[in-house]
Amino acid sequence: RRGPQRGSGKVHGKMDKALEEYFEIWDKDDKGRIDLKQVAKVVKKMTKSADKSVLAAAEGKDSKVSKSEMVSLMMASVPAEVKAMKPEDSAKWVRAHTAEVQKILKASAAPPKRGRRDKLVGIEKKVQHAWEEKKKNEPSVEESKKEKFFCTFPYPYMNGKLHLGHAFTLCKAEYAARFQRLMGKEVLFPFGFHCTGMPIAACAEKLQKEMQVFGNPPVFPKEEEPEPKKETERGAKKETGGKKGGKKKKGKGKAAKKKSKKKYQWQIMEEMGVPKEEIHKFADARYWLSYFPPIAIDDLKRLGVMVDWRRSFITTDANPFYDAFVRWQFNTLRAAEKVELAKRVCVFSPSNGQPCADHDRAEGEGVGPQEYTLIKIKVLEPLPEALTKACGEEKGGVFLAAATLRPETMYGQTNCWILPSGEYSVVKMNNGDIFVVSARAALNMSFQELSGEPNKPKILGSVKGTDLMGLALQAPLCKYEKVYTMPLLTISMGKGTGVVTSVPSDAPADYAAWMDMKKDAKMRKKYGITEEMVKFDIVPIINTPLEGASAEEQKLPAPYLCKKLKIKSQNAVDKLENAKKECYKISNAKGTMLVGEARGMNVTEAKEKIKKMMIKEGQAVTYHEPQEKVVARAGNEECVCALTEQWFLKYGEKKWQDAVAKHIDTTLECYNNKAKDKFSFTIGWLKQWACSRTAGLGTKLPWDKEFLIESLSDSTIYMAYYTIAHFFQGGSLDGGNPGEDTSRIQPEDLTDDVFNFIFADPKKPVGIPESKIPKGTLEKMRKEFLYWYPMDLRVSGKDLIQNHLTMSLYNHAAIWSKNPEMWPRSFYTNGHVQLDNQKMSKSTGNFLTLEDAVEMFGSDACRFALAEAGDGLEDSNFSKDTADKTILKLTTLDEWVDEQIAAIESLREGEFNIFDKTFDNEMNTIVGEACKAYKEMRFRDAVVNVFHGMLTARDWYREYVVGGMHRDLVKKFIKVISVTLAPICPHFCENIYAKASKVIGVSGMVVDAKWPDLPKTDKVLSAQTDYIRTLSSSIRSTLSKQKKKAEGKTTLKLTISKDLPVWKTFILKTFKESHDAKGELLDNKSLSTKMKESGLFKNKKMMKNAMSYAAMLQADFRTRGIKALQTEVLFDEAQLV
Repeated sequence: RRGPQRGSGKVHGKMDKALEEYFEIWDKDDKGRIDLKQVAKVVKKMTKSADKSVLAAAEGKDSKVSKSEMVSLMMASVPAEVKAMKPEDSAKWVRAHTAEVQKILKASAAPPKRGRRDKLVGIEKKVQHAWEEKKKNEPSVEESKKEKFFCTFPYPYMNGKLHLGHAFTLCKAEYAARFQRLMGKEVLFPFGFHCTGMPIAACAEKLQKEMQVFGNPPVFPKEEEPEPKKETERGAKKETGGKKGGKKKKGKGKAAKKKSKKKYQWQIMEEMGVPKEEIHKFADARYWLSYFPPIAIDDLKRLGVMVDWRRSFITTDANPFYDAFVRWQFNTLRAAEKVELAKRVCVFSPSNGQPCADHDRAEGEGVGPQEYTLIKIKVLEPLPEALTKACGEEKGGVFLAAATLRPETMYGQTNCWILPSGEYSVVKMNNGDIFVVSARAALNMSFQELSGEPNKPKILGSVKGTDLMGLALQAPLCKYEKVYTMPLLTISMGKGTGVVTSVPSDAPADYAAWMDMKKDAKMRKKYGITEEMVKFDIVPIINTPLEGASAEEQKLPAPYLCKKLKIKSQNAVDKLENAKKECYKISNAKGTMLVGEARGMNVTEAKEKIKKMMIKEGQAVTYHEPQEKVVARAGNEECVCALTEQWFLKYGEKKWQDAVAKHIDTTLECYNNKAKDKFSFTIGWLKQWACSRTAGLGTKLPWDKEFLIESLSDSTIYMAYYTIAHFFQGGSLDGGNPGEDTSRIQPEDLTDDVFNFIFADPKKPVGIPESKIPKGTLEKMRKEFLYWYPMDLRVSGKDLIQNHLTMSLYNHAAIWSKNPEMWPRSFYTNGHVQLDNQKMSKSTGNFLTLEDAVEMFGSDACRFALAEAGDGLEDSNFSKDTADKTILKLTTLDEWVDEQIAAIESLREGEFNIFDKTFDNEMNTIVGEACKAYKEMRFRDAVVNVFHGMLTARDWYREYVVGGMHRDLVKKFIKVISVTLAPICPHFCENIYAKASKVIGVSGMVVDAKWPDLPKTDKVLSAQTDYIRTLSSSIRSTLSKQKKKAEGKTTLKLTISKDLPVWKTFILKTFKESHDAKGELLDNKSLSTKMKESGLFKNKKMMKNAMSYAAMLQADFRTRGIKALQTEVLFDEAQLV
């Protein structure tokens, strides 16, 4: 540790900290030491180059080591090149081994002491058994006259176990379901399992190939330890990096974030916990369908969800009943002319040979095709030698093909940019032209009938970017007869074609690079660019009314913005991005053309007109590629855009779109205005959707069995299937073997006529169809559907707004076009959940399956921590520490309840005193606020009230009340908390409710209880409570300070004023007005301005005191809300004191 490495102290400090993380996992003795054998196992795993004799000696010892000794031992095993790295990089290297090492530690460590956790788990098992035995989660509609509540969660995909992310979202539906049941409603919360699509089929195929190559069980080649990354030279620049202007890259999708680092599918199955002897069975895709769904059910049952499992099912034709339902759905859509066979461009997976929908992607969820206009910039003779050689014997015009989103700006071209280090393909187009583009663009073109055939563009040869420098070009619509190619080092070969046309009048990045080229003689010389090639003047083409620009400056917006923002060169990436955004925004909204056929037109109209004109004149072609990088799960390859003939759902059709838009605006409850805006935005861009596939698992298109229905399209109205699924699933996820029991409904009995009857217009009488299904059963199924529908709540992650949830609205609007009352009533969407403030990721080891979470903390503590994790569209955080502390809090409360039950007869009775009244009123307030929080899906706020709020109120009450707690209030507390906390911690509350039943005067189970019907808050009493608490705290604090200063007895003088000073009233009213108008308090700067304008604050001292008072109010507001801004006292202070 005293070696000569650069900055070794810092390195060791960072690495020590990383290594110490292991220490917390091991089991320790009473002196805080760990077994040396465990350290030896970790050292073995970290490196293969460690001294074997040292390891052998370590494994042979039977001793304990301290934390510092452990770190020293492990430090010795870290390779020297890692120690020489930067501190943060060396720490990253250590943490990169964490996932594997932790598995060893968990396996070797002694089980922790979990008495309190085991107590809760024992209660949970007992309660779950009682629920199942009494069929508490199986609602009946036969005689029910209750108001209903039907909520769902998108069925999870069954290519693995459920994880904490699933639990976080589905628990929102679970909490809501249990709360609505407490409100006296009949509640249905069903749960299905999705198996449609490519991922399962692709994994099964991958496993087949591995066993063919490596055997069964496979023997994989040994992987070499990756070398640590070397430091790059300071100041070195990357010669590319995204779109021009430095646009930030879009993040990876959920599948990519949670992806394992394991290379082989067999290893991934092992990582999932699949027994080795069973892995080979997963080479059959159908085996996945029977393996993972039952595990998911077991995990969900342990979590304690109130699901009616009779209605559960899997998708695909493996379940013939659901298969029949999906066929009916698509026959109905086709009859309504919502499906068409057409050739359209879509995101496409080359290896799978079919469109790649959102759920088939490892990266790029929500990304669609981007249409470009491909500008044909002709290369003038003579061609350079490299290009001539690449073209060979092929004849035809040679063009640099530049992809642009702004064809209306082509009048302002001054040059064309090329990446010097780029590798360009020379491609023969199907119309006879020869294009020079990136290889990636050529591949896209092959799928769009532009060159060769799909996956086989006609490549004639290739040239380097340096071969293309200084070429004379003829650019369409350009003012100049001849322009030239120039070098640009920031071009990305992964976006567009690698060829970029330059319009310095209207593109700030082009202007900056153009001016650099004009000024930099050394750069020009390096790439063979003469001074004559950069002599062109910038051409004004669009009048862009930028704020502050003169009439002349508005004609050249890019130069004006570069001057305004003080952009000196093309290296000012961030400033150029801001300039581009402002320029394009104003140009598209208010710009008018100064030149050409569209002169005088606004830019938006001109764009379309000029694009069509250029295509018609043979100066351009239409080209597509994905908006951002898309990677298919199957094959892990980058996707392209392809022109395919297949079946499409006609989303975006005007009448259909208008109906959905109206429902979103007037009826759909989204619980969050931002979420509603996202729905409105999605229907604005969601158009034709490729609903068929040729490979994978699913239901065959009923009228064209060559195709399967894709995974997002068979998942839009299955909520209706839930209402009747229990009539024919037969307690089996795939429907079992109905043919063996002739008394059961058979799959072939579920004809379109049967479904048309069940799901028919609820307002009109409908005749019973001819069917082998008994008339009584058909009527029961229709009654069940009409009782439960519409769906009252669907809970989902926010990422499904852009596809599944919006598609669900579209499909409901199509199937029940005349019955908007049958469309979904509300969608609640949440952000992702982090684990201990870090993104969940298998590759880093920061990952929890649902099974692991419940095993670690038990059900109720896990549910509690999930509720406290957060709500809304922002990312939330599941804290293991919160879950762990909840175990202690719940068991402590359980013990307190036992004490109160035992001592109930000895508690005080009689008339309430002031503290009794305040406690009673506070419980009433908490119940009211919690009810509102539950209704509004604010579950963290609900927990704050029904748990933290109740305990805080109880603790303050029992500390201050004279003569001990009142018997009636103790009874009320136990009853209230056992009912109001039940949606979050149902097992714990069932236990309290049952054992305290005689004391609190109840019978039955809390799952059948009713929400407390308590008096409304007494505002005067609430104000008195706040006053007493604030005053008592102030008195204690003051007396404590006085006692330190004075000996013996101290006195305290209380002065009670009838009115607030005028200046305080002014600040309070200013804050109140701001809150009423905007929902938030005025910021300090605005408040200061208003204070100065009022004339009440005569000097700096008054202003300083006033701002201190305002800060106190702001802090008080964060704690007490609007009550902190009251200007009048609702009671006689003197009398209360």
